[in-house]
Amino acid sequence: MKNQRKNFLKLFLTSLIVIGFLSCETKKDKKPVTVQEVSEVTAPKQIVSVAQAKSMYDAYGERRVGLIEKFENEQAPEKKFDVARFGYYDYNTIKDYLAYIEQEAKKANVEISTLRFYFSNYPDKKSFEDGREIKHPKQNSFFIIPTLKTEDDRDYGFYIREEDDGKNVPVLLTDNLNPKKGNDSDMQQQTERKSEASFLPNAAPDMFYEKNKSLIMNESNMVPPPYHED
Repeated sequence: MKNQRKNFLKLFLTSLIVIGFLSCETKKDKKPVTVQEVSEVTAPKQIVSVAQAKSMYDAYGERRVGLIEKFENEQAPEKKFDVARFGYYDYNTIKDYLAYIEQEAKKANVEISTLRFYFSNYPDKKSFEDGREIKHPKQNSFFIIPTLKTEDDRDYGFYIREEDDGKNVPVLLTDNLNPKKGNDSDMQQQTERKSEASFLPNAAPDMFYEKNKSLIMNESNMVPPPYHED
């Protein structure tokens, strides 16, 4: 009986030693997990308080909304005009847009310097010259265009023109979105494209070249939309 107890005790102690040894070996085999600390982002200096934003929103309502409503209602007294107060894109659309313009700028070997937000207004008609539908005629809106910085330290909006050899070339635009003078040394190409822009005489022929890539984003969701539609 005593021998059985001794044997059991030896077996038990041996098992504990083996388990402990294996446990130590397992710990040695495991590589330490490195946790990367995410540094906290500092708020941009352009961040404003909610109170300041509310003050600016109210000032627009007091100084602009009434003027716009008065003008539009005088043009069409039978329809009440509703002034848009804000527009929005979903977050993923913004991320996709930033990724796209960075991709296209890289192809043209340029760097984006700023993003411009242009105030705009939809024409009072059903569609643009290219046939694209205008959902809410006369509605205020905005569009976004990237800029690049030139050697004279000025920022210009731009679009991308794909040459016949596949090379991507940035085409600069002035502040009012006309092609910058001296933009293109190859006048022959512009002459060949002239007929493509005949429906919009104030625009440069090159702007309607079929291989152009626009980097301008519009088609946001404006609120409120006009409620005067039939």
